[in-house]
Amino acid sequence: MKHSRFHGTGKVFKFTFSQMMKAKGFRITLIFMLLVSALYYPISQAIKKNGEGGGVSEVTETSIDTLYVIDESGLNFMDWFSFEKAGLDAIEIPTIKSSNKTYDDFTKELKESEEKIALLHVHHTAEDGTFYYTLVQGPKTPIKMSDLTVLKNAIQNNIYAQLREHMNITEEQMNILNMSIETDTNYVDIESIGKSSDEEDKKGINQQQYMMILIVIMLTTMLVSMSGEYISSSIVQEKSSKVVEFLLTSIRPIALLFGKIAAVFLITLFQIVSMIVCYAASVVIYHSIADGMSVKDAFSKVTAFIPADADITINPIGVVILVCFLLAGMLFFSLICGVIAASVKSVEEMQERMKSFTLLLFLGMFGSMIITIMNIGGTNTSAFEMIAALFPVTSPFLVPGYLFSNRISIVIALIGLVILIACVYFLLAFAARCYEYLIYYNGQKLSIKDYFSIFKNEKGGEKNA
Repeated sequence: MKHSRFHGTGKVFKFTFSQMMKAKGFRITLIFMLLVSALYYPISQAIKKNGEGGGVSEVTETSIDTLYVIDESGLNFMDWFSFEKAGLDAIEIPTIKSSNKTYDDFTKELKESEEKIALLHVHHTAEDGTFYYTLVQGPKTPIKMSDLTVLKNAIQNNIYAQLREHMNITEEQMNILNMSIETDTNYVDIESIGKSSDEEDKKGINQQQYMMILIVIMLTTMLVSMSGEYISSSIVQEKSSKVVEFLLTSIRPIALLFGKIAAVFLITLFQIVSMIVCYAASVVIYHSIADGMSVKDAFSKVTAFIPADADITINPIGVVILVCFLLAGMLFFSLICGVIAASVKSVEEMQERMKSFTLLLFLGMFGSMIITIMNIGGTNTSAFEMIAALFPVTSPFLVPGYLFSNRISIVIALIGLVILIACVYFLLAFAARCYEYLIYYNGQKLSIKDYFSIFKNEKGGEKNA
């Protein structure tokens, strides 16, 4: 009975998957990556808090006897800001006084004073529209700098809440007042409402969209790079140890390659998902323990880097297209990697032969990143976006993030996916004809012309073996 070309794929998949999961190097790498993912957030938060000088609760007794306030803001700071509500009661700051002296005169006295006094200077500059709360201590005073840092944090953490209370407005009203306002112009014709011809150029992406696109590009690069590395090393090791010759006695060549790709993709995806889960779990656990948040509130911190006004759309169709691009993109690069690695004689020779794969990988990643960076400044890159969305080397990196950021339409994304799948189909046909010849090949480095010469042979390596 004649079997299909993919007969034996399941056996290769199980064998490759089990061997990789049992490998000591893989386990050590996986544990290291999970530890980094789990510890990154709590460590970064600890460093951030340490850099800010800690919270108010870290100091129970202050070295300040008297805090003088010079208010030049016009807001009557002393009338509405309560240090008690900010977490600093009267015991921690024995005396708070308003001073009628000028800032320059007071600082001159501070230079010579050895008393435990400090100054809070509240002022406003019309140039940049900013209110400043400056804490000052003299060079001879025994006051600790950490106590001034506590005061600074108390003001910074509570200023808006107490200002809202003083103005008798809600948090929602304050958010409305702080909202950015943009104006635009449209024209009306018989058919619809739209922009005039000189305004059709797209605006640049904002910071949130840039971060979203960058994350998708890096995840895709990680998936493609790791899978390519695993496939190439596995093929070369089996070829050099003659294991592949035993496998080819009962398994078709394309099934051998396809089974490896499927196993490597699943393992790589498992690594990425595990890292994301560990990171999310560390965020939830950290805020639950450190801040006493509920699990629901703590989990909201995981997606807090995407603001509501970021103009990022995540819908079921976009998610499906993202998954399809990841699958097709990984197959595209993995098939190229597998065919190249099959022509390598030893592990030492692999690095030299894999330059073309690395070049394609960098072209896809950096090409997408360059277009994204150009978009930050508002440069019209619609033509480049269209080319990159349709070009199979760059489309797996660019399309998912740009689709979520509303930079390209679903129609363009689907066309790019069809082109990518067509290229994958061609590479599958190419690999089916060339792989067996290449797996037995131990000659000099093959050129692109040599690969196509093998492909033209109807029976692949059977005539040349």
